[in-house]
Amino acid sequence: MVFNCETFPILKTQRLTLRKLKLDDAAIIFALRSSEEINKFVATKRMQNLEEAKDFIQTCNALFQKEKRIFWAITKQEEVLGTIVLHRISLTRKYAEIGYKLKTEMQQKGFMSEAITAVLHFGIEQLNLKTIEAYTHKNNVRSIMLLEKHQFIFQAHKKDPSFEHNRIYRFETSS
Repeated sequence: MVFNCETFPILKTQRLTLRKLKLDDAAIIFALRSSEEINKFVATKRMQNLEEAKDFIQTCNALFQKEKRIFWAITKQEEVLGTIVLHRISLTRKYAEIGYKLKTEMQQKGFMSEAITAVLHFGIEQLNLKTIEAYTHKNNVRSIMLLEKHQFIFQAHKKDPSFEHNRIYRFETSS
């Protein structure tokens, strides 16, 4: 299938809907991306205010139009629980990276596992991706366990040039 940047892909699971970010989501995006607890293993700069969150949402949606990023809000009955993204998408190389964040109180309830399953299926079936990588901190045990549960394999030979504490995990399709 050819990536259709005209229609944002809405993914549904048993309990969740993964949908496009809206400017109305700025408060939750700010909360997710400024939280010390949620981001303790992430080297990116914390958001400082709602304007940065709005700019981030607009950037994500613009990158979708350029076929470079699909950034979903993970929702349950309209409540945003977190986010999940396929970014650095290269349709020619059949490659993308996956990233995710989840409200602390929603962790360890199977929500992110459900979201990852949907995004992997979408990436393989709809985008024809062959390789999906995840970068996670070497001490982020929950993220590592989640990735391994979904058949991501640690890439001991690969290093993240921008953050030495990251470890790279790779999911590859067999076809």
